[in-house]
Amino acid sequence: MTREPIDAAVLLEELARIDSRNPDLSPDSAGERALAERVAQIVAGLGMDVRLIPVLDDRPNLVAVLPGVDSDATVIFEAHLDTVPADAGTREVRREGRRLYGRGTCDTKGSLAAMIAAIDRLSRTAGPRPTVLLACAVDEEYLMRGAGQLATELPSADVVVVGEPTSLVPARAHNGFLRFRVEVLGRSAHSSRAALGVNAINQAARLVLALDATVGERRRASPHPLAGHALLSATMVDGGIAPNVIPDRCSVLFDRRVAPGERPEEALAEAYEAIAQICERESITVELPEPLVSLGALETPPDAVAVVAAEAAASRALGRDVSAGGVTFSTDACCFYDRPDLPSVVLGPGSIDEAHGSVEWIELDDVDTAVRIYYDLAMTAHTIRQEHR
Repeated sequence: MTREPIDAAVLLEELARIDSRNPDLSPDSAGERALAERVAQIVAGLGMDVRLIPVLDDRPNLVAVLPGVDSDATVIFEAHLDTVPADAGTREVRREGRRLYGRGTCDTKGSLAAMIAAIDRLSRTAGPRPTVLLACAVDEEYLMRGAGQLATELPSADVVVVGEPTSLVPARAHNGFLRFRVEVLGRSAHSSRAALGVNAINQAARLVLALDATVGERRRASPHPLAGHALLSATMVDGGIAPNVIPDRCSVLFDRRVAPGERPEEALAEAYEAIAQICERESITVELPEPLVSLGALETPPDAVAVVAAEAAASRALGRDVSAGGVTFSTDACCFYDRPDLPSVVLGPGSIDEAHGSVEWIELDDVDTAVRIYYDLAMTAHTIRQEHR
């Protein structure tokens, strides 16, 4: 029996109803397995060879392969399985006209549904077609450990399309990111005898402000033309044990965006050198644990097949000339920065403005357009590869 073509909008609604909140951010969530297993079932029905690959406890990546026909080209479609937390209202999936609401609809199950529908169309294509891989990663919203593992396993490709909400305009550059913790040490005392102690929270406050005035100011003064500012921000603070105890420890988590052309180890060295100078000047004592995550930036050359094919496909679908630019957020493409044989573009339906908000939604017409772009991109990559044989 001939199977019906996949309707990306219908598929997206189904995928959005599967809870895949990242359990490191939502402890009451079971994680990505249920979504991975459902996607595996769907793409196996398209004739793809499917593997679920363990990454974290009961949280597998998925890699599926559709063999090419008379083509040397390889295209990888990559999307993450996890979502950020959601309250009960945001978890509700509902359709209003051609707009679908619910956590994950925009970031990034809209891209995933469109990729699957495009692969379905490719599987029906008569004549030559590229080899296509679907790679689905866990943990993008926290430490990108799923994509980190993919980077060690994926074969070389002509194009890697990382699905994220870019309003259907390809991006060839974005910042990487570095997250490190600084443990500021003080000395505890009764708060009524505060002079006998050293307040670690006060010390941390001085450190944060001084670091912002040095490294932070330098970063704000020199934005990348495509990726924007490689900012340094204090994002989480934890200190103190009781209202009447001078705290002897305060932990500060910093997020440092890593610019294209900059290596994360260089960014960390810059921050640590500034911290050492501030601590010496202000008599602050700190400990520096190993960074939580350290990932480089995306910057794919404008003449790469990945960029040329993405621009051509988007231009045809949108009816206007489209040039690949940059985005300020980071994606799983960070994990491929040491793999020049995985040239990446970030491209998908939806707007980043709708991601992570209390109301998340996506235009279903944009999801349908993404199907056409992904299909066209893959076939264009095949054509370019054949022309350069």
